[in-house]
Amino acid sequence: MTFRRKVIPVRFIRSLRGATAVEFALVAPIFLIMVLGCIDVSRALWIKATMQHAVEQTARYAVVNTGASTSDLETFATAEIAAAGFSDAGVTFTASTDTTGGVQFVTVSASYPFSVGVGLIPLSDMTLLAMSRVPLE
Repeated sequence: MTFRRKVIPVRFIRSLRGATAVEFALVAPIFLIMVLGCIDVSRALWIKATMQHAVEQTARYAVVNTGASTSDLETFATAEIAAAGFSDAGVTFTASTDTTGGVQFVTVSASYPFSVGVGLIPLSDMTLLAMSRVPLE
């Protein structure tokens, strides 16, 4: 009994059919993670800038309206961030006044628990912070 050895034709070895599909399967997940990561970073920067703007506007409001209470300032800040198009209830505003060196300051701060949207990479949530401190006098 003799075994015949199968000979693979040279045309199958040199064939490039399917090479594009294999390359796409290797590159596509990495590309998609990069694109989604860019979107998440952009979203985090937008939220941070929106919070910073709301905090600065609230600090300006406190300078003009010196009789405003801290709850008035927090309500104003919430309205400012809603006016910017960010209506997530996760933003927490705090306002306080303190005296340093004989000058009274108002400090308005905001925090937001930001969760990363790309579920393919396990990243922990981060807290975005914004703060503005201005003298009242």
